[in-house]
Amino acid sequence: MIFILLTGPAKLPAQDTLVLDGQPGWKKGLPIFRYCVFYQENGDEPLTFEAVKEQLFIPYADSLRQVHPYNRPLLVQWLKFTITNRSATDTINLRLATGAHYFTRLYDAAGFVTKSGIYETGVSGYEKGTLPLIVKPGSTQTFWLRTEDRQGLMTPAWIGLETPYSFLDGSLEGALRDKLLLLFLAMLTGCLFFISVFAAYQYFLYKDRAFLWYMAYTISSALVGLFWIDIRHIFGLFSSFFHDLMFSVFLFIVPVLYSLFVGKMLELPQQFRKTWIVVQCLLVVACLQMLMEFATVRTGRFVFTDYYGYFVSMVPVALLNVILLVLTAMSTNKVKWFMFGGLMSMLALWCMPMLIFPNVEFRTDAITMVLIFIPFYFMLGLTIEAVCFSFALSYRSKLVLIEKNNLQASYAKDLEEQLKIRTGELEEQGKAAEVQKIKQVAAEFEQKIAETEMTALRAQMNPHFIFNCLNSIKLYTLENDSKTASEYLTIFSQLIRLVLENSRSEKISLQKELETLRLYIELEAMRFKDKVKYTINVDPEIDREYTEIPPLLIQPYVENAIWHGLMHKKSGGLIAINVTQPTENSLLVEITDDGVGRQQAAEYESKSAVRKKSFGLKMTSERIEAINQLYKMEAEVQITDIKNGGDKPAGTKVNIKIPL
Repeated sequence: MIFILLTGPAKLPAQDTLVLDGQPGWKKGLPIFRYCVFYQENGDEPLTFEAVKEQLFIPYADSLRQVHPYNRPLLVQWLKFTITNRSATDTINLRLATGAHYFTRLYDAAGFVTKSGIYETGVSGYEKGTLPLIVKPGSTQTFWLRTEDRQGLMTPAWIGLETPYSFLDGSLEGALRDKLLLLFLAMLTGCLFFISVFAAYQYFLYKDRAFLWYMAYTISSALVGLFWIDIRHIFGLFSSFFHDLMFSVFLFIVPVLYSLFVGKMLELPQQFRKTWIVVQCLLVVACLQMLMEFATVRTGRFVFTDYYGYFVSMVPVALLNVILLVLTAMSTNKVKWFMFGGLMSMLALWCMPMLIFPNVEFRTDAITMVLIFIPFYFMLGLTIEAVCFSFALSYRSKLVLIEKNNLQASYAKDLEEQLKIRTGELEEQGKAAEVQKIKQVAAEFEQKIAETEMTALRAQMNPHFIFNCLNSIKLYTLENDSKTASEYLTIFSQLIRLVLENSRSEKISLQKELETLRLYIELEAMRFKDKVKYTINVDPEIDREYTEIPPLLIQPYVENAIWHGLMHKKSGGLIAINVTQPTENSLLVEITDDGVGRQQAAEYESKSAVRKKSFGLKMTSERIEAINQLYKMEAEVQITDIKNGGDKPAGTKVNIKIPL
């Protein structure tokens, strides 16, 4: 070919014209190689039809129609031929058989005529390898055929003319010839789909990631099977995008998935940490290769122009399989030989075409069609590997069941021994348990009594408050002081609401207790014409909302200070309430008044015609005893007389210590 190109077009033989007398009646197709001239695009960009017509075509021959290396992954070739119809009345209707190409386009002198190809959408069946061709009566027409393929993926060259009869006869003959291959591919693909369903069900039952990787591997392999069925038998099931994607997945991602599955099954990352890092690097390279291959076939350009064969070669995948095979043989896992057998079967079948092809005599029978179809060996290897892997999964499930049974037997034995020991301990502890039970019942009974006493005391305090407040309201009503009575009623309603709310709870927040106390003192101050003044100080570090104490615990002591201390002074007095937290687990409430003192108050009470008993103070003392018993607390109350410099009474101080 190089010699012909160098000697120039003057030495090229002329193109022959195919002459026909109307519609031929051929029973078989007519090859037209010798009537064709040939041109291959070698530029970076595809040429237009008008530009191609100006190019130099050379005579077509099998020795010349070869792939010439250039820097694009798309192989675009043109064939040119001329047909003369000498009949004056008969139109020639033929089909141009082009063989299997990814895309084919037919042009005449006027431009585009029709299109076809195994990747072409809208065309189905054996029509993907043919194009309709019409030559009008008494005319000579020149046709240009454009074929587009991927480098290294071309099928053997073919171009011929078919009559409608020979086309149908050839299609039927081809279907019969390929039926065995279709049957085998369908069986292998169906087997892989069935195994995928099995893996999905096992993952649903056990949630084991090994089944997830296995399912991904078998589903990808089954899709690859559909891909090759569609490519070989030209069913037109999928788009060109799916074909390009599945070809890239088949070359690189399927090995990645079964490598991850083998690693998970045999725990290779734990057994061979350093070597597995190499495996991970190869897995990343394979994924990058898949992206590069997909980008290459979709865009029609090499990612790396000068190093395409190096970067997108099968060397990393082959090295990955070898390392995986060695690690599987060295593994200590009991299922390793199932995995090893599956890997060896797959690799052996992938290498088998190199041994079979040189010794196979090419014929057009069904068996030969199976033997010469290289993807058949790939699919057979993947299926046998998947079956071996399923045996490994089943055997591992058996090992897990045996281990589980052994653990249960060992656990049952341990339980029997522990039961004997425990029985002896229970017999020894029987008497002590009976005594302890009696003590517990007694303690629970005492606690119930304490709770009952607390409930009774809280029930007694409510009417005590209400009685005092109603007396004040009665006083203002008798005096016809409606404004003060209204204000008093407002405070009284707030106090009643708080008292009723607090009486339902065993403990309330310090904020609620102080609010109740403030309302009570304000009512008493209004009642006694502002003779009562008060201050309430709380340590800022105390959280009033989250610090809880028993309700109505402070009020009786404040009431006692007002009635028995301040009311006996003509000028009234001051009550100071200070709340501090001396320790983390205790609260100190200090109530100080500057009244007449306990001794003088007792004298006043003895001279009074009607003695007022401190009923609330008595109940509070009883409540403190009940609280200490119920909550196992140590609440304390200390009452101290205050004296001035002349050793005369100047008031009373009450310290209430409340554990938190």
